[in-house]
Parts: sequence; structure tokens; C-alpha cells
Amino acid sequence: MSLQRRIVTSYVIIIVLALLTLLGIGGAFMVAYYAKYDEYATDVRYFQIEKNGHKVKQLVTNSQYSKANQAQIIRDLHAYHYRVRIFNQKTGKVIYTDKFAEDELYFVNSIRTDDFSTKKAKRYQWSNSAFVSRLYNYQGQKIGLVATKLTHYRPKKYNIHISKLDLRNRIIFTLWAGVLIIVIVALTVLFFSKRTLRRIMAPLDKLVAASRRIEEGQEFKPVVYTGGDYEMEVLIKSFNDMQTSIKEYMDKTAAYERARTKMISGISHDLNTPLTSIKGCLKGIIDGVARTPERQKKYIEIAYNKAAEMEGLLQQLFYLSKLETGNMPANPVVLDLRTFVSDLVAKNRLAWEEEGAQLSLRLGTETSQVKIDAEQLRRVLVNIIENAIKYNDKNTALVTIDLITSADEVKLCLGDNGPGVPEDKLGEVFNEFYRGDESRNTKKKGSGLGLYIARTIINQAGGTISARNEQGLKITLTLPRIN
Repeated sequence: MSLQRRIVTSYVIIIVLALLTLLGIGGAFMVAYYAKYDEYATDVRYFQIEKNGHKVKQLVTNSQYSKANQAQIIRDLHAYHYRVRIFNQKTGKVIYTDKFAEDELYFVNSIRTDDFSTKKAKRYQWSNSAFVSRLYNYQGQKIGLVATKLTHYRPKKYNIHISKLDLRNRIIFTLWAGVLIIVIVALTVLFFSKRTLRRIMAPLDKLVAASRRIEEGQEFKPVVYTGGDYEMEVLIKSFNDMQTSIKEYMDKTAAYERARTKMISGISHDLNTPLTSIKGCLKGIIDGVARTPERQKKYIEIAYNKAAEMEGLLQQLFYLSKLETGNMPANPVVLDLRTFVSDLVAKNRLAWEEEGAQLSLRLGTETSQVKIDAEQLRRVLVNIIENAIKYNDKNTALVTIDLITSADEVKLCLGDNGPGVPEDKLGEVFNEFYRGDESRNTKKKGSGLGLYIARTIINQAGGTISARNEQGLKITLTLPRIN
């Protein structure tokens, strides 16, 4: 059973059971009242409000009507200050009457034939008037007598005498009316609950459809809701935010998977190449290809260099792993970047110039303090400068280092006069294992991890790193300035 049908059914059942309970309780009281109802004692029990009423009722009950004693009956009733009306019950002809008010005459005329008794008198109360009535059998005719008196007392309970048969009919009518009310209320509840649930279920159906799209891997589409209900708006917004988070996570996972695949491919290639050389050199020595000591030494040197190349790659991978997992001990200190760069170039200038590099520094005179691990910063700068020398296609690799200081940050720009990077690849130079030659067949060796490590170090220090083509490749490091 669907949620919508379950809620509607529950509403209807609860309302119907509640109304049936009320109807059952009311019906039980009515049946009990009906069982104890005495149609002849009702008025006496409820309306003993005229002090002589009982005496007058007894007087009328004990009297025998005839033309001879009619006057005596009238005199006896007048003695109790009752006004009298005598009439032929069948023809309605008035035999005798005192002055009756209009509402009293209305009540007299409303008394039905069945309400008259030929055996004893009955008492009634109508508004402020007390009534006593009886029907006499006189010479084959039914003579009705009604006596009334103004009581000057308004009863707290209002009662019109009814027969037991009429009471039963009224109870049955009331019960049927209750059943009809239950049906009407149930239909009303059903209509409005369905209408309300449609308003609730519409956005829920949209959420279900969106969930299925996510499950099936279809396009992510935000759920649109214009119903105006605050709770639903919050729910839809949370779901859309969740969709966005899932999409970002999936995109990030896919990118990570691509990078992982590329990384495995790169490691396999970069390890396989030196291993092949090492195996070839060792096999040449074993097979006697290198027979002379000079040739054997050459093979051994080649194998050693390839092993050193493999060691360098593995060290960088190990360094990167510790850096990303937070296991690389960092000791950030406040240092003057101008002094740090100047000292670093001074220590390595000779080695770089021997590799065909020419360095130009424009560091200014202003102190530029930053907070970063000195050893990690040295690794970043050395890697960038050595890349500029390694991948340069000119006879002389011109490397420029510019320091730009502002109030809040320090920028260190390292540029070269090399071939640069294709514009569509600039966003990838800081990825793991990025190489300008994606076939990885270039003779210029490199792991493709240097710039990725540089980005990780600079980001952990709260800075940024970017690259652009400007008469070569220019890499800019931006770090917060410490005043």
C-alpha cells in the first residue's frame, strides 16, 4: 500500500471510529431512556410546578361528565383558579370555554387524539401555563376537557409530552441522522485529506524520481518546488545540496581514478625503462658481450645511473605520500624570502651555469617575510629552476626570478625562455605525472611529480601557485606576508 493511500485510510478510519463511538454511546443512552420511558408519568415527573396541579388532576380523573354536573365541574376548577374549555373532540364544537390566550389555544389544538385518556387526566406544561386534560365518553360521544392556569413560573426544562411510539421513531431518526453525518464527515475527510496529500506527495514524487535518476547514473537535475511550504522548501534545498555534493564527489572520484590510472601507467613506464637498461647491461656482462674491463665498467656505470634514477623516482613518490597523508614533519618558520632566494641561488649558481643556465634576480631591497618550512620551500624552488633548465630548447636557458611585495602578500615569479606549455595544458602542469610529452618517450628524464609536490607544499603553507606562458613558462608563487 502506498504512503498516500495508507494516510488517507488512517484518517478516514480514525474519524469514522470516533464518530461511531459517539453514535454508539448516544444510541445506548437513547435506548436506555426509551426502555424506562413512561408516557403517562413524564409530565408529572418533570413539571410539578403548580401547587394544586395534583389535586386538579385527581379532581378531573374522579369526575363523571354529564350536562347535569358540567356546571359543578366548572365551579370546582374555577375554585382552583383554572380556566376551562369543553368541546366535542370529534366535531371540534365548543360546549363551554373561558378566555384562553392564543398560545394556550395553540397548545390545546396541538394535543392529538392519542394523547387524551378516558381513564385518567393528564398534566402538561406549556410555557408559563399548566394544563390538565381528559376525554369523557358521554352518550356515544367523546367530550374533551382542558383546564389551564397561568403559573408565573418558567421551568428550567422544557418538555412536550410525546408517546412512546413517537419517541421510538425519533430515536431511530436520530440514529439514522447520525449515520448520515458520519458518512458526510468521512467523505469530507477523504476529499480534503486527498487534496492535502496530493500537495505533500507532489514534491515527494519529484524527490523519488530524482533519487532514481541518481541511482541509474543519469544526469543530475535540481528539483524545482514552488509550493510555498517552508518545510518542503528546506527539504528540497537539502536534497539539491546533496545532489550537488554527490556530483562533486563523483567528479572528484572520477578525476582521482583517471589520475590513479595515469599515475600507475607513469610509474610502470618510468620504472620499466631503467629496469630494462639495467637488465640489458647485466646480461651483456653475463653473456660476455662486455669482454674488456673498459666496456664492463661502462655497462656497470649505466646500470648504476639507471638504478639511481629509479631511486630518485621512488624517493619522490615516498616524499609525496608522506606529504599528502600528513606524515611529513613540517617546521614552518618566519623567513625573509628575499634573503632565502638570494642564498639559494648563490649556493647552486655554479652547478646550474655548468648545465647551460643563466640566472637573473630582481629581488628588490624590501624585506619580504613569509612563514613556511625552509626545506620544503628549497625543494619547490630547486625543482622549478631545474625544470626550466631541463626542458629548455635554447642553447642558454635564461631563468629570471622576480620578487614582488605588497601589503598582504609576497609574489615570487620564476620565468624561463623555453618553449612554454600549450595553452590547453596549462591547467594540468600541476597534476601528478604531468609531462609535456604525454607519450613519455622524451629523452629528458623526469618523474612528472615535481610541480605537483610544489603545489601541495605551497597550498599547505596557505599560498597559491599558478602558471602562464610569457616568452616561455612563468610560474608564480603567492604567499601571505608576515608583518
